[in-house]
Amino acid sequence: MVVTLVGEKLAKPGVEFIYYGPADPCKTCRLARVCVGNLEPGRRYKVLRIRNIEHSCPLHEGKVRVVDVIEPSIEVAVDPRYAIVGSKITLNFIECDDLEKQNVIKPEGLFEGDVVKILEITGELECNGRNYKIVKVMREKE
Repeated sequence: MVVTLVGEKLAKPGVEFIYYGPADPCKTCRLARVCVGNLEPGRRYKVLRIRNIEHSCPLHEGKVRVVDVIEPSIEVAVDPRYAIVGSKITLNFIECDDLEKQNVIKPEGLFEGDVVKILEITGELECNGRNYKIVKVMREKE
């Protein structure tokens, strides 16, 4: 679990967001270490709990709240040979030309080369004449 700050509008349990990196005002903010210093750019986070602490922030309308976040599970398409529940794999994105399927081909929050644990198989996908499995994964941190 990670402690960070989010705008009041995002400070609701279950809300997911992707952190894209610090904005310019964050670089000189006294709260930057707790706010953006605990997050990895390009990763997806899910708010678990809101704490009773708030601060003013020049980027957000109103205030930011202290929250606990986790990286949630994410669906991704994989080669069926590797779709084994409970196994850990190094993620290699599949090749697919269908832009409508990009949310499971290269989902935001995961990077090629991430080590992930397969939690469940949630579906199937066909692209470029090949069949793939859609699996729910959780990134394994070093």
